[in-house]
Amino acid sequence: MKWTGETVTSKGVSERGFELSCDDRRIPGIAWTPEAAKDPTATVLIGHGGGGHKRQPHLLALARRLVRHHGIAAVAIDGPGHGERAPAGPEPSLDERRAAMRGGTVVEDMIADWQTTLDAIQTLPEIASGRVGYWGLSMGTMFGLPFVAREPRIEAAVLGLMGSLPAFGAHLDAYAADVQCPVLFLQQLQDELVPPEAAAALFDQIASGDKQLRANPGAHAAVPPDAFDETEAFLARHLCSPGEAEDDS
Repeated sequence: MKWTGETVTSKGVSERGFELSCDDRRIPGIAWTPEAAKDPTATVLIGHGGGGHKRQPHLLALARRLVRHHGIAAVAIDGPGHGERAPAGPEPSLDERRAAMRGGTVVEDMIADWQTTLDAIQTLPEIASGRVGYWGLSMGTMFGLPFVAREPRIEAAVLGLMGSLPAFGAHLDAYAADVQCPVLFLQQLQDELVPPEAAAALFDQIASGDKQLRANPGAHAAVPPDAFDETEAFLARHLCSPGEAEDDS
């Protein structure tokens, strides 16, 4: 694990960039940890959406809230073809990004990239063997759901804004049948990218006996702020010991 740049600390949150490699793939990421962590802390792995990157404003806000309000570390990496992993040259179109993300190979690669990331961060004394959760919507579910299904260290997951679609449904449905941890799933009822029935179908395929579906009015990118707050609280309930999570609502 190679740290990149300087550690930046603000309001109790330390932010550090890092770089890893898996096979021949470079994995750029960021870790946010409590400034004064003494014991191993829980960690949430954060997957960004399509066209995004590891340092999007709403992901930064989520990561910092997890650290400040609950003492939970957060880690994000760039997905394939995104952020620091985007190819040189003109920015690809949404259709070109979607085409590049299809197929079993890229899904298996991202599972391996996330497992490599988790292995690396668990060598840090402030994280070590602390409990682990996952948060990822849209593309963050397209790649994150298979990872959650395959990785037994994940104890709770926030997923959503994805469904059983022709391009992705076959692989997602198969992986969903192996998801056993508690899941909070978000759905947008006027989603122009993922029809509500496709999202509901994927939720139904998730095998966990502890799963919740939250449906919100609005388009794909119109997830309301209180839904994000609910995802934070959900992860804190499952990853923090009783009395650790701060009720900041």
